Amino acid sequence: MPLQSRLLERALERSRDAVTIFEKQSGESAARVVYVNAAFEAMTGYERTELVGRVPGFLRGELTDSDVITSLDTAFAEGTRVEGEWWCYRKDGEPFLMHFVLTPEPDANGRVTHFVAVHEDVTARRIRRRRRENLERVVDLQREVVTGGLDLQRVRQRVADAALQISGADAAVVEEAEDDEMIYRAVAGLAEGSLGLRLPIKGSLTGHCFLGREIIKTDDTGLDPRVHREAARKVGFVSGILVPLIHDQRCYGVLKVYASRPNAFSNEDVQLLEIASGILAAALFNAASFEREVNRRSMLVDAIPLLVSYVDRERRYREVNAAYEDWFGVEAADIRGQYMWEVIGEEAYERIRPYVDAAFSGDEVSYEAEIPYKEGGRRTVLAQYQPSLGHDGEVAGIYAVVRDLTPVKQAEQDFLTGLWNRRKFEAKAVELLEKAASIGQSVSLMLLDVDHFKSINDRYGHLFGDEVLKRVAAHLHDTVRGLDVVGRWGGEEFVALLPDTCAEEARLLGDRICAEVRQLAFEGLEGVTISIGLAQAAADETLDEIVERADSALYRAKRSGRDRVEIAGGPGG
Repeated sequence: MPLQSRLLERALERSRDAVTIFEKQSGESAARVVYVNAAFEAMTGYERTELVGRVPGFLRGELTDSDVITSLDTAFAEGTRVEGEWWCYRKDGEPFLMHFVLTPEPDANGRVTHFVAVHEDVTARRIRRRRRENLERVVDLQREVVTGGLDLQRVRQRVADAALQISGADAAVVEEAEDDEMIYRAVAGLAEGSLGLRLPIKGSLTGHCFLGREIIKTDDTGLDPRVHREAARKVGFVSGILVPLIHDQRCYGVLKVYASRPNAFSNEDVQLLEIASGILAAALFNAASFEREVNRRSMLVDAIPLLVSYVDRERRYREVNAAYEDWFGVEAADIRGQYMWEVIGEEAYERIRPYVDAAFSGDEVSYEAEIPYKEGGRRTVLAQYQPSLGHDGEVAGIYAVVRDLTPVKQAEQDFLTGLWNRRKFEAKAVELLEKAASIGQSVSLMLLDVDHFKSINDRYGHLFGDEVLKRVAAHLHDTVRGLDVVGRWGGEEFVALLPDTCAEEARLLGDRICAEVRQLAFEGLEGVTISIGLAQAAADETLDEIVERADSALYRAKRSGRDRVEIAGGPGG
């Protein structure tokens, strides 16, 4: 092979861009793969030996627009350039959105013999854009409800349409109870021919949602015994989300979105629909009690138990809902136009400032934190900020949705890392210890602490520190076995309970975790290390006693230089 050709091939192999080369064929197939680089293998999970010789589109997903397929077929047939996006599947079955640019390559006689395609995984970009659009739709929905007066049917239809857009569903329905039936009061998408459809409250999934007042996400109605099968088949309901419409302790109905394919919805869809359902429930409440309430309430969205606002680039509130009045004891009209720190207080603003700065830099931000509000006391909140871009492409403001978690703290999952929180870990650990004791099984407990974490926060900021914790937690989760119990113990500390594992076996695992965390790459930071304390449970020893011994071992690991594993002595040792 000539030197130039070898250099070009090496450049392709080292390129971060995924590249494929197709050779044009005569006959049934327009072209076949003759080359893929390492980046394409990494992106798809396939070995190149599994790819060479295949025809274009073998990775294509069912969500791909038919126009994209047509444009590709035309490009191969006519030897023209084409650019687009299509949904594909990795070898493990995970779907992802691929952007591609296909360019024809003619030979010395000008005849197109090959095509070069450059690919990019744009799934994360699409998700970020969708989140921003979804929050914009929630604010738009708020405005629509306010300007829509008390036209109940208009509100129903607006929410059905918005739910369809927010969730990407095939259909959306607003159902309300009448006697012993649920009735389709507003429909959108593929459900448009089902307006007025009636389902029995007992014996239907909608009835379960309405009576139980709980959000239901079903991934396959064919496997869900609560579903009214005949009705589901009639409307094409295969997977869906059902959200009860509750206001003032009364359930007015159910908001349902569904798709004609299984596993069509995410947990993010559930959260957005929950917000939308709050708006509709408030609308139903106001419309049902119009004569009594019309002079007292002018904004239906005021009933939403969330802070919803728009903040401009000067960090002034431009739009706020009535929940701000309840939190801060100030009329909403008096809040509009004020700076954030004037409303929530200087201390609270300084606490959230890194997140606000990140949002105004164009990042989407989600965080859970305890905030010392000026008028509202200390509250644990779950907040989302989404940048709003102006015509010049710059961030013109941010949409903010803030939920108060203080009354009912997230029951099981640590918001930042996705691991079990301390309370849930303790409950599962006690169960596991009791089971292990009954069968004489050894159990070890591991306490892990990120070294010099305060210095990382002080030097690089809390957002960077949060990213370190998330990466370490993800690595820990991916490294332990499925039967192990892992949680966030607090701050920068994590905990793992390892059944059927003695102390020496746990040490080997701990050494491996330390070594692999040491290799995690963080931009601008040389590296992160962790220290680990281990304790093997003794007979009849409580969880608190095991943790105390592991904590002592962790202290020794810190005192001995960090980035190491120490094993605790026996009880009383």
